[in-house]
Amino acid sequence: MTSAKNGTSVFVTILLMASSALFSGYITSTILDQEYKIIFAEMQKDCHQTQNEYLTCRSHISEETNKWRIYADLNIRACQESVERYLGDAISAYKSGSDGLSWAVNRTLEHEALQNELTQREDMRTALANSNEILNQEVEALEEERAKLSRQLYDFEIELEDAQNDLERRDLERVECDSNYRDLINCEETLKEAQHDKIDSEAPSSHMLKQLSGQVQALQKEREMKEAMLEEMGLTVNNAEEEVQFWKMKAETLVEKIDFRSRRDVLKKYGPGPHYVRITVSLSTSPDVSESLLLKMAPLDIMSHTIQIFMNLIEEKMYVGGTFLLARDHILVAGPFDAFDPENNQRLEEKMVEEGYFPDGTLLFHQYTPEYPHTRYTVGFSSTGGPLFYINIKDNVEAHGPNEGDVEGDPVFAAVVEGFDVIQKILALPQNEDESFETRVQIVDTYVVEIDSK
Repeated sequence: MTSAKNGTSVFVTILLMASSALFSGYITSTILDQEYKIIFAEMQKDCHQTQNEYLTCRSHISEETNKWRIYADLNIRACQESVERYLGDAISAYKSGSDGLSWAVNRTLEHEALQNELTQREDMRTALANSNEILNQEVEALEEERAKLSRQLYDFEIELEDAQNDLERRDLERVECDSNYRDLINCEETLKEAQHDKIDSEAPSSHMLKQLSGQVQALQKEREMKEAMLEEMGLTVNNAEEEVQFWKMKAETLVEKIDFRSRRDVLKKYGPGPHYVRITVSLSTSPDVSESLLLKMAPLDIMSHTIQIFMNLIEEKMYVGGTFLLARDHILVAGPFDAFDPENNQRLEEKMVEEGYFPDGTLLFHQYTPEYPHTRYTVGFSSTGGPLFYINIKDNVEAHGPNEGDVEGDPVFAAVVEGFDVIQKILALPQNEDESFETRVQIVDTYVVEIDSK
């Protein structure tokens, strides 16, 4: 019974506890429901507020987005334009750089080519210098040989002249011998007549006959001796003439060799031509102004040796410091001499002597050809063969060309092609009684002119 009561009590307790729990859960649920409603309302309010804010923000974002889109479009267009300009500038710069690089490459190649050419020219110049030294030695040897040949030729000419005089004397002796021979014939005829007259018996006649016979024999011996001497002299003259002809041929061969080498040296050093040289002068009337003459050389084939010598004188500046010396009615003379400055004149003379151009003349032999005569404004060497030269200011074909006294004529090797006014200015300067100039006309520079830069 007690256990039944206890069981009932536990049941009641459990029931009460369950009821209490249900009630508490209801209350809790009610409270939670209210709170939920409050929270939901607040959340709904917040949601509406958030939605409004979202809408506002979305509208603002849309506006800002539109603004930024417009700004971005503007920036994009600006960037595109800037990029296009940049690309254009870059392309132009690239093209310019490419062109500049190509130009630089070309210039580098040209520089390398010029450097190679310069090296080759330097090697050629060295070779030419060596060749010139060898040629100068050969020319000196040829000059010595020419002088020797000239002396021998002169000696043979004297011998030939003596032989010719001896031959003339022998001719006179031959005439005398012929006269004696005729006398001998007359004597023989007289003897024959005397024999025919038979005066053998008379002693005086016999004695006369013996005398006449002795005279005839003496005359015959003399005639034989003179004929032998004449024959020997004829052989001597023939030998002398043959030897003179031999040396003349040898001298002509020597001249041809010198002329050939001169032509070859001009072609190597200055090219095929036409060849030009420029002479710059300073007049005392206008010392700060330089005037110049341009000379064109004669054809190389007809005046090779003379042209080579003159162009070497120009290239080696032998005339620089010299002057125009005098003017006559037909020529204007210049050379490496200075009558106004003795020290300068001494220096010029020593330089010419050192190079072998003075005092025996610059040419190894005279050249003249009727193909290039002494017409107006041509340039020639003096009769000594340089270094003095003159400009023909009128036609001097007869005065300086070949004549009876001078078979060859003065060498003429160039013609003035520019600077005729300068010549007239020089000719207008006052002169002394000896036709020299009162004031200095100095040569300040000389050089060979390249064809493209004349």
